[in-house]
Amino acid sequence: RDGSNSQELLILDTLKCAEPRPEDHVEISFLRQCLENAMATELTPYERDVLRLRLGLDSGEGKTVREIVEMSGGSVSMSDVRSAERRAFKKLRSPTSVHTHNLLAYLDLAGADIKGTLRR
Repeated sequence: RDGSNSQELLILDTLKCAEPRPEDHVEISFLRQCLENAMATELTPYERDVLRLRLGLDSGEGKTVREIVEMSGGSVSMSDVRSAERRAFKKLRSPTSVHTHNLLAYLDLAGADIKGTLRR
């Protein structure tokens, strides 16, 4: 192969896959299960709902605070939503949380920088 033909394809070029690798699916599934367990154990139903909407855990698309207020028909204020989100994150970061260890172990395994994660 002399490289003069720019239309020539390599086998590697045709075998590339845009789909996530199987091990990525496993990691995401494990993290989601850890998060679901932590949320079910540590948070009130309202805090869980707020995080699900804000982070897009069910739909894949996160909602703004304003969108959540509108979805509730105005029965909650923007301040209520922000407060619930702060409480939820504080609970999930707590070193006394039953599931914090699993979440941190996963993040460490994934190579995330977890220094200061519990201090916020």
